Amino acid sequence: MKLPDELRQAYQKNARQFSWVFPLETEQTALAIFAAGEKAYQGERFFWQTPKKDFALVGFGYETILKGAETETQQLNNFLKKEAATCFQNMSISGTGALLFGGLPFDTEQTPTEAWGELGEGWFYLPSILFTFSGTRIYGTLNFSGSSEQEVEERWSTLVAQFDRLLATCEELPAVAETKIDKEEVAVTEWLQAVNETVAVLREDGPLKKVVLARQLAVSSPEKIRSNQVLVNLMAQQQNTYLFALEAKDTSFIGATPERLLLGTKETFATACIAGTIKTGQTPEETKALGAQLLQDRKNTGEHQIVVERLAKELAKMTTSENSIQAPIILENRDVQHLYVPISGQRKPGISFLESVMQLHPTPALGGEPKELAVEWIRQYEPGSRGLYGAPIGWISGNDDSGEFAVALRSGVFAGQQGVLYAGCGIVADSQAELEREETKIKFQPMLRGIGGQV
Repeated sequence: MKLPDELRQAYQKNARQFSWVFPLETEQTALAIFAAGEKAYQGERFFWQTPKKDFALVGFGYETILKGAETETQQLNNFLKKEAATCFQNMSISGTGALLFGGLPFDTEQTPTEAWGELGEGWFYLPSILFTFSGTRIYGTLNFSGSSEQEVEERWSTLVAQFDRLLATCEELPAVAETKIDKEEVAVTEWLQAVNETVAVLREDGPLKKVVLARQLAVSSPEKIRSNQVLVNLMAQQQNTYLFALEAKDTSFIGATPERLLLGTKETFATACIAGTIKTGQTPEETKALGAQLLQDRKNTGEHQIVVERLAKELAKMTTSENSIQAPIILENRDVQHLYVPISGQRKPGISFLESVMQLHPTPALGGEPKELAVEWIRQYEPGSRGLYGAPIGWISGNDDSGEFAVALRSGVFAGQQGVLYAGCGIVADSQAELEREETKIKFQPMLRGIGGQV
């Protein structure tokens, strides 16, 4: 495919950054394309798929990397505004073009552990090659720059060849067979003590109402833990979830999270309130009975109501329409069930999508209530650091200030044969430490299954 005349003309009009979007016909799936880039783009890939499987993004290569302090809200917004103003883009279709994909740290004041590699303080990038699956349509995007017409020609030819090679080398991957995964709970004594200290403070009936405490499970596999294979397993096992993988050099952050943080279009904002947990049963009937039990459980419904009240209050500041709140329903996945309430409204003019994401983060489902007190408590008492766990992960486009972020739950960070899984639970005044530990064991199960381990 030769350089399009539109790109040549854009260069002649002083454009030096380009985002070429084009419709694509292929029978390949998003996951097969992601896997096809394992050798050529190892450590330079991302994958994103929504729970309804009606939208997916697959990115390869770094046109631009933003990390650490560069992922602060103002810095990201400045980059996106500059990109929208200076980059020539031939088509404006949601989820295509010069968009950023990445994850933010849960707490910028925490130092991430070595397990996070370069990801832990925040990591976003503008991919060189992007595949977008939107409804029944598929698009390709090539993002590149050139300071001379010859460089533009050369960069175009290189990206087209790489794009074609990705499609030509696709093959569907089998699920990973169950394997022996060594696992070790991290800092259990310290975590149980933190739960007990938290409960004691919550029972004093002071300003702190809820705190979410997370813990870690160290895992080791006899083989390298590969993003492709983990995603294949998660896709088969975890139906009502956002699937994501974010790679940076030798480190991969992978998860299957049920929780939307914020979806932003030109017209609307939508979030979801998820909290309260119970396991699934051995039969559909047992699962249904457990779900009914969850809907009536005082501790879990109270914990969920804290989330609903805060998110409804925050979303009301960003939207013009009155947000009607429905009664909780059950969100079921293979291993766990949650209480779930979606909320949406008409987006106010001039409201920044990224600033709204940060206004919601962390929700009471991941931080606590009130937000600032809960985060400070976590900072002081929770063993270890969260890195990107429990924080916003997703994509944003500067063209129309749209995008979607999920909360990075049911996730783990991996390098080689080693990994760390994360799980948390909401601590309220009537929480019991050992029961909360058992809840987190259930929440570790999706990622344990994903890497091929026994649960």
